Amino acid sequence: MDHPDVSMMYVVHKVFRRDLARMQAAAAQAVDPDVQKALRDCWATFNQYLIVHHTAEDETLWPPMRAKLNGRGQDLGLLTEMVDEHSRLDPLLHEIDDTLHQASPAHLTGLFANLAHVLVGHFEHEEKAALPLVQQTLSANEWKAFGDDQRRRIGLRGAGWFFPWLLDGAAPDMRDFVLAHVPPPVRMVHRLIWEPRYRRRSPWRRIPTLQTGTAEAS
Repeated sequence: MDHPDVSMMYVVHKVFRRDLARMQAAAAQAVDPDVQKALRDCWATFNQYLIVHHTAEDETLWPPMRAKLNGRGQDLGLLTEMVDEHSRLDPLLHEIDDTLHQASPAHLTGLFANLAHVLVGHFEHEEKAALPLVQQTLSANEWKAFGDDQRRRIGLRGAGWFFPWLLDGAAPDMRDFVLAHVPPPVRMVHRLIWEPRYRRRSPWRRIPTLQTGTAEAS
């Protein structure tokens, strides 16, 4: 069986960690209206892509693994843990979303600290235990179906924001790795249109002092 290359999952996790660091820094300064606006904008992108990522896992990644792991109780238990960890994140995501839209910054620092604790713990668990199991269980085509599902959920128009967001502050080797996975015409559109537009509109460009966390993507 042709085993999947799960490297892109590590890239995506690294980028979520980057944005978490940025949002934690912003939450500490959220009395400033400009920072509040930047934080809401960053959160909207982060929350959207995290929901896409976890929904695709729950609906497209874990089910075919369950079918192949039938009778292997410990491995099936791990997949249940992955779904349960997603469920534990949901109330935190909703609470942060509500708090940001109420323009009530008082509790944001604690909320983002809680989210970082739960989400980073989930990523570490997934990277340590679930991704090796993915490589042992699924074919490269089955892994591709998971990636295709995420691309479908984001859509072509959404890709114009997703790719420059993914590569914001990335080291050259990470940029090369990600862009090698897209067709040459998409790379050209990214360089000429998507990335310049993202740089003009990124909330973090408006608040240079909150570029904290960029190194997380390196």
